[in-house]
Formats: sequence, structure tokens, C-alpha cells
Amino acid sequence: MNSPLNLLKPQKSPYKLIRIGGNKDGAYLIPDDLKNIKACFSPGVSNRKDFEDTLAKKYKIKSYLCDFSSDLKNFKTSLLKNMQFFEKKWLDIDQGNDSITLEDWVYKYISNSNTDLILQMDIEGAEYRNILSCSETLLKRFRIIVIELHQLESIFSNKKDNQVVSLLKKLNQTHTCIHVHPNNCCGEIIDKETGMNIPRVIEVTYLRKDRFLKKSKLINSAIPNPKDISANLLTRRPLHLNKNWFAPQKREFKSKLKIFKDYLIWVTYGKLISIHEKFPVKNKVSKLFKQIKFLKRKNY
Repeated sequence: MNSPLNLLKPQKSPYKLIRIGGNKDGAYLIPDDLKNIKACFSPGVSNRKDFEDTLAKKYKIKSYLCDFSSDLKNFKTSLLKNMQFFEKKWLDIDQGNDSITLEDWVYKYISNSNTDLILQMDIEGAEYRNILSCSETLLKRFRIIVIELHQLESIFSNKKDNQVVSLLKKLNQTHTCIHVHPNNCCGEIIDKETGMNIPRVIEVTYLRKDRFLKKSKLINSAIPNPKDISANLLTRRPLHLNKNWFAPQKREFKSKLKIFKDYLIWVTYGKLISIHEKFPVKNKVSKLFKQIKFLKRKNY
């Protein structure tokens, strides 16, 4: 089956996955392959930098951040001296006063092309034009890429210049997808051809292809991974990729347990919210059993 969705199916990784950035939205799973990485470039800060704080404190990796909508005074945590650097600019392909290109930004701070970097990108749909205009030489400088893809449903567009498909093809030339995590903020649609459920927003982790030559043993990609956060929005139903993402293989028991745990957290969190509502607590128990039935219907 030649569906472009196959480009998003995570492959076995030569490194185990670790979670960076805490246990809430903004945390990501990346390969435990951080040795000798010079810096992380993070466009799209939104006044939070849990991911970058962990990189600095635990792994001594510097971070360069940019976001025109952010202000230092509104950051949840202060910039770490000599470890974190912020520019109040959009990441974009033009040369405006309020924007900077990825190429210019990287070479402004890390000109040595022999150094490995991380790219952590969440820029609300602007990821397509920025990555598509990026040179292959620059992309190869990023050993690890974590990117949040938006409007993923447009992958089914019949346009010849489909930007989602073009981006996936470009990234797969230099990198391999090793992990995907659906963001439950915006729901999902079902692809009739493959039966795969497609989140409108999805977080994808890539590892550069040459890193696969360092180790012979590859580790299976669990869907979901037990180290994934439970949900980006705890007030909304958790979202998990269905069995068609990895068929004909069966879902691992640890992943099934993770799905149940995520739903349990959601129901429990909903119980706390309901304190200010008129529903009795006992109704939350029946809600849990309804969600278990829902899991069976969705083939999780």
C-alpha cells in the first residue's frame, strides 16, 4: 500500500527513548543519543521551556529559542545563564525585521558544520514552509528532530504541491521516524484506505539515518510508548493510534496497559473537575466502564 501515511509509521530505533521536558504538554520522547550534541534550536516557545531546561540541567546542552509572540518577562522559568538564548522573532522564510530563517539562525550561533544539533519545532503550521525551504546540508546537522505537525488531515489533499506529503518525503531522505505521539487537542479523522486514525496534530521524533550504523540491535517502537505523557490536554479524551498503524503486528501488552492508564487518569481528573458540578462522584465509575467499552470498539 503506497499511502503517504507509511512515511509516518515509526521504525525500530538503535537507542532507547527517553522523555525530556517533564510530564505535561511540551515534553517529548527522543532517542538516548545526546552525547556530543552541541545545542538545541527551539522555535515556538510560547513562554515555556521545560524541554530546554531539562537539556541544560541534565545533559549540559545549550538551547537557542525564538518566538515573536513570547516575552522574557512572561517565561515560566528564567533563562539559564550561558545556556539559553532567546530572540524575539518568528522563524520564517522571509527576511523581515521580525523574522529569521532557520539557516541564518543556526549559522549565526553555531557556524561549525561538523557539530550535531537538535531541532525541536512547534510553530503552528509554519513548520511546512520552513522545513521545505531548508537545505539538506542544514537538515543533516540535526541529529535529532522533534516536530509537531499541524493540519495533518490535509495529507489527503489531491493537490500536486501537498505540503504535508512533501515535508514527510523530505525528512525521510535524511532521517527516520522512530516515534509518534498524537496530540489530543484537535481530534482525529479516519483514513478509509488504510483504516488508520489520523490526529489533526501529531508529534514526530526523527533520528538521522547515519546513527543507525552505530548499533546493530534495534529496539521496537511501542505504540503508545509507556513513557509518553498521558495527554496534552487532560480535560479531553486521550488519543491513541489504532492497530492499523502497526498491523499485522499486535500491540504490546505494555502499550495496552498504557492506554488503560491514560483513560484512568482522564476519568480521575474529570472527577476533580466535577467537584464544582452537580454530577455525583459515583457517575464517574460508570463513566470509566463506558470508556473501557469505547476502547474495545476502537480496536485499541
